[in-house]
Amino acid sequence: NIESFISENGMGVENEKRFIENGEINDVYRIDFVKSHLIWLNKAIQEGANCTGYHMWTFMDNWSWMNAYKNRYGFVSVNIENGERTIKQSGKWFKELASSNEIID
Repeated sequence: NIESFISENGMGVENEKRFIENGEINDVYRIDFVKSHLIWLNKAIQEGANCTGYHMWTFMDNWSWMNAYKNRYGFVSVNIENGERTIKQSGKWFKELASSNEIID
């Protein structure tokens, strides 16, 4: 039972702008993805897995060797035209999760 951690988890979504609602990206699909992984990780830890950490692929949208900026990955949207950063719904959800240390549906 060696010590381990999840070093890169996340999802890239093409054309995330289509999910803009009230000026922010409503990426409930990312929330569901991360929540599902964390629920299973918690189950593994409860059963004895020696996992000591969990890291997202990236906290904000970034450039990818394969996709450039076509796919978006993070909790924070980056406008590549002006550098403006906007927290997505998933970022707000993750902040609450980190503050409460509890997954709430």
